[in-house]
Amino acid sequence: MARNIILKIPAKINLSLDITGRRPDGYHTLRSVFQTVGVFDTLTVTETAPGEPMTLTCTDSAVPCDARNLVWKAAVRLLGDAPCGFSMQLEKHIPSQAGMGGGSADCAAALIALREMFSPETDDAALLQTAAGLGADVPFFLHGGTVLAEGIGEVLTPLEPLKPCQLVIAKGSSGISTPEAYRRIDTLGTPLPDTTDAVLDALHGDAEALFAVCGNHFDAVTDLPEVCTIREIMRAHGIRPVLSGSGAAVFGGCTDREQADRCTEALRKAGLPFAETVLTVPHGITAERVGF
Repeated sequence: MARNIILKIPAKINLSLDITGRRPDGYHTLRSVFQTVGVFDTLTVTETAPGEPMTLTCTDSAVPCDARNLVWKAAVRLLGDAPCGFSMQLEKHIPSQAGMGGGSADCAAALIALREMFSPETDDAALLQTAAGLGADVPFFLHGGTVLAEGIGEVLTPLEPLKPCQLVIAKGSSGISTPEAYRRIDTLGTPLPDTTDAVLDALHGDAEALFAVCGNHFDAVTDLPEVCTIREIMRAHGIRPVLSGSGAAVFGGCTDREQADRCTEALRKAGLPFAETVLTVPHGITAERVGF
């Protein structure tokens, strides 16, 4: 029986995101509380004949299945320029250009599976270094749960996992260019209020109090029409909208499932292509192994 690993890959939101400065090399520094949530991609890695070139397929036709894909790049970075002996199938549910880390999460999943199957000599430190070289958010997804990110996102401090909280998350058809979002931040004349310390203080208390202090500096510079529509609908349902990452997904914490479902239904009626009622999840990527 061919070995395979099926990985369930959660998305993330930013409970806070404060831009704290800009380094001489142009990278921005930040403080942010990352949280995994119940929107999942699935990556299946299946062993094939030795020497058979790697293949990648995806359920989303808009996702490239070649060297442009972070999953492909992860395989090359870990195993060399011509990976072989396995196939990868990616089932996408995390929306693209959302600030929910879908590409980075899939990349981390590929690193986890391929190390176990083909590179067991790669230790945790080396895997983390490889992840950091592939993208600022990739190291977070090797851990998942609730994490404080600092520096340019590479300094990670795992926190006590957040208890499950009810959320609504929505995204329109349009995406946001991260470089453009940072450029807009740089042109602001006045400092933006930080929220990370308030989020850290409220993490393990009342959920309503936590979501009342969540915030994101990119909210101040993001005015896509669909984002504005999402904000209006969430506010009409008593939910405080917060951008995730540099956008364009918006989330809000809810008092209960009924409130979340009403808001999700209204978002879908407004024509938003992605609107879901979800829970926060206290863990990262999980794996089911077959044939080991």
